[in-house]
This record gives sequence, structure tokens and C-alpha cells, in this order.
Amino acid sequence: MDQSSDNSAPIQLPNLGNIRLGTVAPSLQIKSESEPDYLDFDIKGRGMWEKTVASTGWGYLIGTLGGGLYGVKTGLSSVPNSRFKVKVNALLNHGGRGASRAGNAIGCVAMIYSLTEGLLDKGDVEQFSPVQSPALNPALAAFLSGVAYKATAGPRVAALAGCIGAGTVAGTYGMTALTGMKFANTNFMFF
Repeated sequence: MDQSSDNSAPIQLPNLGNIRLGTVAPSLQIKSESEPDYLDFDIKGRGMWEKTVASTGWGYLIGTLGGGLYGVKTGLSSVPNSRFKVKVNALLNHGGRGASRAGNAIGCVAMIYSLTEGLLDKGDVEQFSPVQSPALNPALAAFLSGVAYKATAGPRVAALAGCIGAGTVAGTYGMTALTGMKFANTNFMFF
């Protein structure tokens, strides 16, 4: 059959602009537009893994900078010789040692804290507590982080580290309440 000899007219479709979807939708099992459609519930902000990675990175960076500065200070004060090369060597040795120790320590604590807080949020621990406070999960996470980080040093040291962590969160919460600021754990750790 020859395509060029086909002179049929194009198909005319009816005018579909007058059809109301509200009347046709129930027959097609489509919800009406008045009902909200909740497809995916997502809390605004970062997820647990993003917070963990960000807190670990920030903790390592802050610890490295602070530990490096402290190491430089101790390196300058502990040089027995006044020769320039000896001073530079002591400065670099102490600065590098302090930076690596503090960076690793704060990065590990930040990682443990973020994971613990995320798991407490997922487990909805606040519903089992008689105290309803926005600082409950961060304080419990800080206590558990201190205990986990210092667990190898013995139970007394671990409990002390946990109390220091929980006390830090409680102090931060108290200061934000006194100053009228909002206590939020959306940034680095609980700050």
C-alpha cells in the first residue's frame, strides 16, 4: 500500500476541557484534592548519618586546631636551648603531637555522641521519661558518649566522663534558657 496516496483526515478528538476531575476521580479511585497527600515524612534538616559525619569532621578540625595551638605553646616553653633549629623542631613536634591527640579524641567523642543521639531519637526515648525537656536526649547521649569513650579506663573514670558530658549539656541548656536563646542540636553536637 502506498503511503502517499493515503489522504485520510486527522482524527478529531472531543473537547475534554469541560470534564471536572472531582466528579471523575472517585470512579477511578483517585483521592479528592481536599485531602492532604503525605507521601514522604521528612523532618527538615540533616539526617542522622549526615549529622554524624559533619560532627565528626568538625570535631576533628576543632580538636586539631586547638591541640596544635596548645602544642605550639608547650613547645615554645619547653625548649632548653635557644638555637633556632632546636626551637623549630620542638615547636613542630609538640604542635603535631597535640594536634593529632586532641583531633582524634574530640572527633571520636563527636562521632559517638552523634550516633548515640540519633539512636535515642529513633528509639523515641523521651516518651518513657517523666521529664519532658528538649535537653533530655542530648544530655543522655552526652552521658553515654563519655561512658563509652572512657570505658577502658575503669568504671569510675567512665562515670566521671559521662557526668562531665551530661553536665556540659545541662550547662549549655541552662545558659540558653537564661539568655532566651533556643536550645537546638542542629549544629555541631549540642551547640
